[in-house]
Amino acid sequence: MRKFGAVIVSLFLLYVLSYVGVRSLDGAITGMRFHRGPHVENLVVPPPQPAPPAIWPLPNAPLTAVPAPTPSRSLRVVIDAGHGAPENPGNTSVFCEPEQEFTLRTQDEIVRRLQSRSFLEVRAGRPSKALLPYPDRKDAAERWPADAFISLHSDARAGDGWAVHPETRCYVGLGAPGFSVLYSDEGDPVLVERRRRLAQRIAVRMEEAGFPAYSGIDYGGLYDADAQAGVFVDRHAPKKRIMMLRRPKIPSVIVETHQAVDPEEAARWNEPRTLDAFAAALAAALVDVAES
Repeated sequence: MRKFGAVIVSLFLLYVLSYVGVRSLDGAITGMRFHRGPHVENLVVPPPQPAPPAIWPLPNAPLTAVPAPTPSRSLRVVIDAGHGAPENPGNTSVFCEPEQEFTLRTQDEIVRRLQSRSFLEVRAGRPSKALLPYPDRKDAAERWPADAFISLHSDARAGDGWAVHPETRCYVGLGAPGFSVLYSDEGDPVLVERRRRLAQRIAVRMEEAGFPAYSGIDYGGLYDADAQAGVFVDRHAPKKRIMMLRRPKIPSVIVETHQAVDPEEAARWNEPRTLDAFAAALAAALVDVAES
């Protein structure tokens, strides 16, 4: 009888222990409602962390329309669609778009945005699809006269790229995104300083807007890096230096807006928010230079 009673007690204790154990496990799974030991009381579950911001040129990379202070006088600027001169169509993008078509479309969008600023008078350097020689653009800007001449371009840094289709010139290159601003240090020192200042302020404002500056890794021998990231000085052989950087009698620069053979970056430059941020950066830079 004693043995039977002992068996009954043992079975009862085993049942109790099993029940408590299962409930403790259940509590651990569902928030540990039943077991309140010291380790559970001190358990801290960290809140979910926000995802880090996307890096340009990913689709949701942040861009900012930087504000421009009001200048003390109105400013005149020519926004020029680079290339589109006889026998000078420029590069071909990853999407097989000639550079002269990209720059014309971008010129028109930027001119429209800048014309909404009351302190800016804006003209297009190449007002139509008709081919227009560079000397004609230079002369028109000087006759106006403009305070600045900004020529828009795209780069094709495709040294390590590959062709999407072997029979085309539509290359893909993923290694060199970002903008660059080019100027010349030839000529009158006062004019050179005004060019340099314009190039630097455009680069500063574009970085503030969220555009990354190109490193210049593929520019060896063609351009020297300036102290300001994204700014470069023309170092082509003397007879091959860029006319629109050194010949105009007004401050002139070239903005290489992006890497045309990078699919993501080329896609971003078709988006209105990119054009909004770029136009705002140019407006702020023009005011910076005028008021300095």
